[in-house]
Amino acid sequence: MKIPHHNLDEHHLDHTIKLLFKRSLLLSISFIAIMMGIYFSLTKNDWSWLNRFGSLTIVSGFFLTMSPIFSNGIYKSQSGAGRFSSLNSDKSLETTTSQERKNGDDIAMGILITTIGTIINGFGDVIAKSLFKF
Repeated sequence: MKIPHHNLDEHHLDHTIKLLFKRSLLLSISFIAIMMGIYFSLTKNDWSWLNRFGSLTIVSGFFLTMSPIFSNGIYKSQSGAGRFSSLNSDKSLETTTSQERKNGDDIAMGILITTIGTIINGFGDVIAKSLFKF
C-alpha cells in the first residue's frame, strides 16, 4: 500500500486561507457588513448595531492587510528567498525550514485569535444574551 505524499511545504489550511484572503470576497464582506449595520441600526433605532457589524469589517480589513503574507501559502510565504531546497527523507524537495513552518502556524493562529476576539468584542453581548437569556 502506497502512503499518500505530504508536502512539508504545504500547510493543511493553505486552500482555505487562499480562499478567505481573496480581495473580492473581503471587499464584499466589508460592504455587506456595513450595509447590515446601517439596516439594523435604522430598524432597531440603535446605532450600536453599526459598531457591531463594524467588527466584521475590521476582520475583513485585517485579512486583506495580511493577504500578501499568504499569497504563496502559509509556510512558503514565511520562507526566505533565494535559498536552495533540501531533500526530505522521502527524497522530495523541501523549501521551508521547521522554524518557518512554526512561524506560519503562529501567524495562522494569531489571525484566528484576532478574528474571534474582534467578533466577541462586536457581538459578544448579543450572543451571550441569546444563549443564556439574561
